[in-house]
Amino acid sequence: MHHLNADPLPDGVYDAPQAAIIRYAQKSTRLERIDDASYAALADHFSVPQIMDICLTVGLSNMVNRFHATFLTDVDAATLAEVEAGDAIAGVCAIPMPKPPTGG
Repeated sequence: MHHLNADPLPDGVYDAPQAAIIRYAQKSTRLERIDDASYAALADHFSVPQIMDICLTVGLSNMVNRFHATFLTDVDAATLAEVEAGDAIAGVCAIPMPKPPTGG
């Protein structure tokens, strides 16, 4: 998790298939064009149906995250406890928890 936002990805942390998925997810999440090199990196390791699954998973995750960000949905206690436990360990989660809204 610590390196998911890294660009470029550090050497030796992810194997080639994992790195291809992460680079694809980074580009897709940033609404960047998926160029031939990015697609080829996926195609080196995955079939077309698997690439479709990767695309759908990343897209669905982005849609769900945008929904929660828009409506500031509550996080259940068990998930919050897991996130806070990860935050307590330096470098476990590269994505900081959002600050609660102020005012009203």
